[in-house]
Amino acid sequence: MENEEKNDLVFQHLIDLPNYDCVFCSTRDRSTGKTLLFLIFNDEKRIYIRNGRREAWDELKDKRDYYRVRLGLDNAIEERKIPCFEAGSLWSEDA
Repeated sequence: MENEEKNDLVFQHLIDLPNYDCVFCSTRDRSTGKTLLFLIFNDEKRIYIRNGRREAWDELKDKRDYYRVRLGLDNAIEERKIPCFEAGSLWSEDA
């Protein structure tokens, strides 16, 4: 079995966006202390990281980065130790 790299991401907040099959995550990198924001699209198996300098979302292309974030999210959900919110539809049928 291969040695797994230690996951230095600490998940701080999750916002589930079920209408988009997506999760917005706020994390902190233990090694740098920086806050990192991710958009994780479940069915598409794509993860985007926020690039504040360019005011854009960049797709994680490196498989190791993808699995590091995905494993961190899965562990955070399983442990249930962080705030998790669900955003409903912005358009109500009653409106």
